[in-house]
Amino acid sequence: MKSAKKGFAGFLAIVLVIAMIPMTMGAKKIQAAAATAITAPIDRSLVPAGFINITWKAASGSVKNYELYVDGIKVTTTTKTQYEYYTTTVKRFDVYVRTVYTNGSTSDSSVSSFFVTKKGLAVNDKMGKNLSPLEMNMGWYYTWGTSAFTYTTYSEAQFVPMQWGAGNETTNINRAVSQGYRYFLGYNEPDMGNDVGGCNMSVQSVLNNWPYLSGKDIHLGSPAPALCPAWSNGSWFRSFMDGVDQNSFEFIPLHCYYGTYGGTDAANTFLREVVDGTWNMYHKPIWITEFAISGWGYNHEKKSDVKKFMEAVIQGLNEREYVERFSWFSFDTTDGNNGASALWTNSTGELTELGEIYVNQGNPEGYDYRNVGNKPYTISISSRNTLLPDNTTIGNQNYEDLVKRNGVSVTATTEYGNNIATKAIDNDINSRWESVHGVDPQTLTINLGAERNVKQVDIVWEGASAAKYDIEVSEDGVHFESVATVVNSNGARYDSITFNEIQQAKFVRINGSSRTTPYGYSIFDLAIYGADVSEPTTEEPTTVDPKTQILQHGYQISTTNEGFRVVCSVEPEIGGKPVKSFGVIYGISNLYGTTNTGITEKDLVIGSNNPYVRSYAATGDAILKGRYSQSETAMNYAQVMTFGKKTAKAYNTVYSTRAYVELSDGTYVYSDARNISVAYLAEYAYTRQLMGNVNGHNYLYQNILKVVNPNYQEIVFDWTNSMAN
Repeated sequence: MKSAKKGFAGFLAIVLVIAMIPMTMGAKKIQAAAATAITAPIDRSLVPAGFINITWKAASGSVKNYELYVDGIKVTTTTKTQYEYYTTTVKRFDVYVRTVYTNGSTSDSSVSSFFVTKKGLAVNDKMGKNLSPLEMNMGWYYTWGTSAFTYTTYSEAQFVPMQWGAGNETTNINRAVSQGYRYFLGYNEPDMGNDVGGCNMSVQSVLNNWPYLSGKDIHLGSPAPALCPAWSNGSWFRSFMDGVDQNSFEFIPLHCYYGTYGGTDAANTFLREVVDGTWNMYHKPIWITEFAISGWGYNHEKKSDVKKFMEAVIQGLNEREYVERFSWFSFDTTDGNNGASALWTNSTGELTELGEIYVNQGNPEGYDYRNVGNKPYTISISSRNTLLPDNTTIGNQNYEDLVKRNGVSVTATTEYGNNIATKAIDNDINSRWESVHGVDPQTLTINLGAERNVKQVDIVWEGASAAKYDIEVSEDGVHFESVATVVNSNGARYDSITFNEIQQAKFVRINGSSRTTPYGYSIFDLAIYGADVSEPTTEEPTTVDPKTQILQHGYQISTTNEGFRVVCSVEPEIGGKPVKSFGVIYGISNLYGTTNTGITEKDLVIGSNNPYVRSYAATGDAILKGRYSQSETAMNYAQVMTFGKKTAKAYNTVYSTRAYVELSDGTYVYSDARNISVAYLAEYAYTRQLMGNVNGHNYLYQNILKVVNPNYQEIVFDWTNSMAN
């Protein structure tokens, strides 16, 4: 007899069959008609804290109900296609909907994400016409009126209408409800006179008019007092609360201006006396719709105290669960009395240093407005003044900087002085390429020498950088296609653009269409991370912490069944939750090795409605007795899938596959996806003589490799490790 070699069970990649037909060994197909999808919020968008309306598309077929999951936790079961989810936590949330059919089967939508912020803008037309809330990381705005701005830059931010003073209450709030607004603000500073911006209404007048606003299908805020109810002079609001039905509104907006008093101490006093004090009195959610430091001009020597105040307040307001939202009041930089609190210059929209703090601090981790929506890439922008590394890891895959290879060349449309194109790739962070000044567009083109798999492009810009540019790819250097667009970036920075799917290209071009300065475009260093087209994206197994994740999954070729035996290893519990079911998800990534289908890991989920994706659960018959991982407690199972069509095109098709488990609470855990083709796997096993016997070895040659390439060179089977010849 002959001793079999170990085979492929230890490798992290998986391979699947070409025909996508049901497997043997007791597999059971999961309901896959995930005809629903999250429709709001938009994937990776920024939404304001409070009540968030999550909606999804109705599923086809006989539906019993829907289950909504937020961060893996079921929050509701409903027959509707919407749910109002409440949170004041500034972070990223992942959501999906499970459709439960009347026959007991289920399907899950793809996972969608949204980011929550509390920050907003208090702006009238004069103040805000030159701003872009999206680029400023603002989730909402109000104008002290009932009409939203018509500027397209405000289309992504939630507008909150306000009843400023007495008059037309019924008309205003009914219109707000009919237009779908979620929130409505009550009277503006009724405890102040018109000469200082208040609506100057008596408590009794507001109480008389209040029934016109209350009782509508909208989240209503109380009148916004200028004087804090927790202070001795805040009697107006206290009297209002004594006379009103406090169940007629949901939250309390507050205003507060500190006169010539800044710094961290002022911030803590504000948080303690104004915010905490009001909450302790009424236990209703708090909005801070106006606050700032007053009494210092724009060039005052104590501007730094205003910055310290803002930094501490943003942190404190984000930490308080009962604070739903806040908006700073930005005096203009031309205001000689209060300009130190200016966030921008009204006439231009240019941010001040204080404005940069308000824009960049207190945001949910991971949010970037450039990634909103279903973009096929992600963008990361930061700062860097050192050379880019020669290698990087993206996901679990290692990629090299293709620019560092021999034979790579670079050209530019223009060069300025001695700052020639080659200095962008000369491995010197102190040298740079620079284009001629004042001329758009300008391009820098890198010839990789051969077609490569490109996964990521990194650029270290000089201060004279691109405000907008495209990453373009080409096979011939003549016809280019844009695969990513970066917009509205300022100054010296480090841009990293990662593609969801590999881009095959011989030429990569950076096409700048607008500049951040009157000068040119200037790059210190750039890297193009990728691999050869022929290189597999497989990895060696890594040691992982038991009972925390799927350990590994591997593959074998079955000559008996003429298919693939997909081997997976999983712990009996993950994150302290028992495993309920398990299986494998299969997707066609590149049809015939020539047509990219565009699937990503986001498509490789249970219930995916992508036509190139299938999910199969394994039954008890699939459990293996042998050990196929480093863990002694892990369970191992296998699925066998037949080859289906046995053609060169079919064998060259690239598949993306991942293992999954369903936990006892109904949530799913997925392994990383891996790409492989039948042709690659067969050649890998054949050239390394990993089949356990000569029949298996010859099968790879006769039935797969010669089909792919009739001129494939035969390798004689090595009997060295066999007990018999």
